[in-house]
Amino acid sequence: MTARYVKILISVLAFLVSHGESFAQRNSIGTSWSLSGIGITYERDMVDDSFAQFSIQSELGETFTGRGTRPGVSAAFTWNIIFAQMESRNGVPVRFYAGPGFAAGISQDFMGPQGLFFGLKGGVGMQCLFARKINVSLSLAPILGIHISK
Repeated sequence: MTARYVKILISVLAFLVSHGESFAQRNSIGTSWSLSGIGITYERDMVDDSFAQFSIQSELGETFTGRGTRPGVSAAFTWNIIFAQMESRNGVPVRFYAGPGFAAGISQDFMGPQGLFFGLKGGVGMQCLFARKINVSLSLAPILGIHISK
């Protein structure tokens, strides 16, 4: 079943890469790394000082801590509003953002069985926009949700 998730993630990444090349100025594709999992993200800048973020992630929180054996998968969407911008001493633009969203997927809950979850997601973070078209972000994105298992 894990090989199926990997195939889905690779297919989505290939779609996003081919789609992102046609709008090189407003789209970005990246990866996220955290204790809860590893994922692929797609961001689209909007004209009104906001950006949409879609991510697909392997849910590895229980696996990393040794309490679970099967990873899960999730998808999330966040609408991020840029509330402050500045420039670093080196001339790198830095923007601060926060926004609402939602998430859903299959995962293990804290010491519980694997099952479906869905819920509201929030996000707050900062993003550095380097001249070589590389963005580095640091964010916190908690989920208030429901976990359903059998």
